[in-house]
Amino acid sequence: MMKIAFIPIRSGSKGIPGKNIRPLGGKPLVCWIVDTLLLLSDIDQIWVSTDSEEAIGLLKSRYGEKIGIFHRNPKNAGDRSPVIEAVTEFINALQVPGDSKLILVQATSPFTTVDDFALLMESINNEEADSYISCQRVKKFSWTEDGKPLNYNMDTKPMRQNYPGLLLETGAFYASSVGAILQSGQLLSGRIKVIETGAGTSIDIDEEKDWIAAEHYIQDNGML
Repeated sequence: MMKIAFIPIRSGSKGIPGKNIRPLGGKPLVCWIVDTLLLLSDIDQIWVSTDSEEAIGLLKSRYGEKIGIFHRNPKNAGDRSPVIEAVTEFINALQVPGDSKLILVQATSPFTTVDDFALLMESINNEEADSYISCQRVKKFSWTEDGKPLNYNMDTKPMRQNYPGLLLETGAFYASSVGAILQSGQLLSGRIKVIETGAGTSIDIDEEKDWIAAEHYIQDNGML
């Protein structure tokens, strides 16, 4: 069973122009996650799918043959283009075998760790589910706009230490077999297992405020 890490990045980001190759803590954003993936012996191939010639030049000069670069069709790289279109374009163009596992990894979650991916790899190797999604446990109470609690009863509000919390989708990674993706047209299908990831995956860089939070995270954790 081949395991492929697939990183889709676009040239046109409205929230933070050019964010995928913008230096974060002195290193281009996309390189944070590529460098982490290169530490994993259980990943057979790493591919970056992009329509950005600047990103292609940067990645080739930095990694050479260590990773693959897929020239993403610009029509699948627009603001409104679902990521599944970039995934299926890649699968069909390279005729990836159906029993391969494709792990979609987001460059905008730069602090996904080796340990986070190791949990995913262990579940995949043990065939614990058909698809996998990264989530983070958050001990917060949610409310509706009209003033009603969503996840507790006001008469029996649990103490925080006794509250299991919510599992929130981080977007850091999704994984499924290539065959299942093509059959369902979705990244997730069948039996889905949650992979609970660490604190770093709470940062998903979409706007400038997220970038500032990421810079603070790097400083606070001595990652410079």
